[in-house]
Amino acid sequence: MDDREQLNAFLEKADELIYSKYIFADAKLAGLLKTVALLPSVLKLMESCLKDFDFEKVFTESFVGSEDNSLISEYRAPSSTREMIALVFTVLIKIDSGEIDLGLFMKSFFYGDGSLFNSYTAFIEEFVKPFRNAVKLIFEGLEEGRLGKNTETPAPARQIRQGFAVMRKRKLPESDAVDERAIDLARRLLRNDESALMASGESEERLALALGVTSGFLAALDESDRPRIQAAFAGYKFMCEGMEGVALNAEKIEKILKGGGLI
Repeated sequence: MDDREQLNAFLEKADELIYSKYIFADAKLAGLLKTVALLPSVLKLMESCLKDFDFEKVFTESFVGSEDNSLISEYRAPSSTREMIALVFTVLIKIDSGEIDLGLFMKSFFYGDGSLFNSYTAFIEEFVKPFRNAVKLIFEGLEEGRLGKNTETPAPARQIRQGFAVMRKRKLPESDAVDERAIDLARRLLRNDESALMASGESEERLALALGVTSGFLAALDESDRPRIQAAFAGYKFMCEGMEGVALNAEKIEKILKGGGLI
């Protein structure tokens, strides 16, 4: 395929994600990333954007506390198109690999009015669409000769995926050591919550979202990563408030985590 055909293939899969319902987002996202891995020119663009990209720095700068509500955060796109493409592509791969939970990510940074529909719409409109459109504009600029082509050899698809699909557990300095007993107690209560949710009779969509939140919270606890635990707990607490008919352990977990200096 030439560059135009590759671009069209990318746009087709990106649009499938953009116009999909939340319940199909995982499948559509996986389809988009698989397609990127098979398109040398698109993959080459991603590699170029990822070169020397500092994910943690850009992520921290792009997802900040809301000026309107101190309890939630919001997304502010990087001013650099290159960094925006690298950030979105990296986050999408982390969602696909399970390192980032989509439901928790949306509730944390694309809160909107608090509804699943509004959060997903904001995620698509503010995060995915600009990424799709930026790739399109860059390819069209290359076609018209406005941008110089990068002559570097594209990396194999597996190199791109390996860079982000594997979760790196970070070792904390001794001064940042966490209370493992508190983490273990919270983990047990979360497991009980998952059992309660499964037996609750909630709709499939609500259940999938709730279990996605608990799964992300458990992953944060397994890492013993204090900042991630704090973010995950915020999403978990919000989820519990929407599950009024289910007996969950939010208050107990909050007390345990506060006692352990984790939140």
